[in-house]
Amino acid sequence: MPITFTGEDFKLKTTSHNDAMVIKALVAGCSVGKVLVDMGSSADILFANAFREMNIDMNTLDPADIPLLGFGGKSVKALGKIALLISFGDRDNARKEHITFDVVEMHYPYNAILGRGFITKMDATIRQLYLCMKILAHKGVMTVYGD
Repeated sequence: MPITFTGEDFKLKTTSHNDAMVIKALVAGCSVGKVLVDMGSSADILFANAFREMNIDMNTLDPADIPLLGFGGKSVKALGKIALLISFGDRDNARKEHITFDVVEMHYPYNAILGRGFITKMDATIRQLYLCMKILAHKGVMTVYGD
């Protein structure tokens, strides 16, 4: 099924912006706000504060052996890795996939970062100018808007 963007997808007041795409997502059954969709990130990150708020036991984390780079040019060691179900849509048209997150202990303006791993696995198409993302779902294409 082809994915297209039309004027109906444009919900912003102006095109002269350079805003980041920030969305809400359902992660492991929890509504998580302030999720940055970052096409430049090679990792999918869940920040420890959000992870703790989801009431998931830290003992469920798998070891993370490779440090992450790029947080202000610094190397950051993840607390661990975990695959969590992320879903979009509703009962009529949904898409769910397990995404492996690196859980990181640091203060950041977002609760999570969805990077290229997420984008590839979901086969998401992002229109940065419109701050929207389209994902193939069971009954066609769904649109997720930045907030």
